[in-house]
Amino acid sequence: MVHRKYEQLGFVDQLIGPGRSRSDKFFQDVNRMVDWAPISESLEVIHSSPMGRPALTPLLMFKVLLIQRWYDLSDPAVQDAIDDRKSFARFIGLPLDEAAPDYSTISRFRTELVQRGLMAPLLEQLMAQIEDKNLVLKQGTLMDATFVPSAARPPSLPPKEKKKAKAKHEAAAQPPAEPQPKDPFVSGKRSKVDPDARWAKKGNQAYFGYKCHIAVDQEHRIVRAHRVTQANVNDCTTAPELVQPDGGAHYGDKGYPSQPLRDLLAKHNLPDGIMQLGTKHGPLLPASRRRNRILSKLRAPAEGVFGEMKNRLGLWRARYIGLQKIQLECDLVVFAFNLKTMALAPKRN
Repeated sequence: MVHRKYEQLGFVDQLIGPGRSRSDKFFQDVNRMVDWAPISESLEVIHSSPMGRPALTPLLMFKVLLIQRWYDLSDPAVQDAIDDRKSFARFIGLPLDEAAPDYSTISRFRTELVQRGLMAPLLEQLMAQIEDKNLVLKQGTLMDATFVPSAARPPSLPPKEKKKAKAKHEAAAQPPAEPQPKDPFVSGKRSKVDPDARWAKKGNQAYFGYKCHIAVDQEHRIVRAHRVTQANVNDCTTAPELVQPDGGAHYGDKGYPSQPLRDLLAKHNLPDGIMQLGTKHGPLLPASRRRNRILSKLRAPAEGVFGEMKNRLGLWRARYIGLQKIQLECDLVVFAFNLKTMALAPKRN
């Protein structure tokens, strides 16, 4: 295994000196809080080619992916940004007179992470460092889920359905202004481009893609667990996998009530903060409605976590195709979110 290592600053780096931009300060906070050594050691299993020029270190490439999430950049855009912004090059450890890794190299490195299943141990290592710094108080856990629309275009009506809609339109004496196609959620169509994606419906809105489920520490908003599923998987199905035995009271909205979840919370002696769901045969009593209003305010910060993930870390829509790659994308988003929260935590105290 041969990797390029930059143990000494180049002439250009020494001439310019340390950075003073806001990005430099943020990266300094990150480096101050995290120990990169165990992360680098885990990444060393990614070998470079025995022939040709020595490859860039896996840690350098991993930091490129973090920059990509923090600044919501595509592969070509992050390559240009590293070449253009000195603070980015300093953070990843690239001398200022060296060119940034090209976008194809970044894509191949991301594929290596998927194939080798490295993100799970990397997330565990980061969580261990976060807990060592007492940033997880474990007094409450917020559970929530959000849709991640597929990068592929949602499938259109099948030709047979189009013919039915057209025939119905022509047969009507007074046809409606717009044909009424079959509900995509009911039809259960799949995409040829992204066959793993599924339709789901929330209220009157249909979504095509995936769903990210998280369990967040109530105090410092550290994401302690997350799962990625197809969009049609119910929140209550995944909820037991998110339960933290040491996480205190668990709070969730009306999508989470289920007997398996309540049994698991009782097994670990965890307070049940799951909102209740009424039915047409058994509407909620006033006391239950009051309880739901209180719990709704307590679990609301979880929505802020998703807000930052979507608006700042690029999770508003999937960039890749397939459940496996969407899992990696969410893994990187969670890693970048927790690392940023970890770096900024002292400033909030």
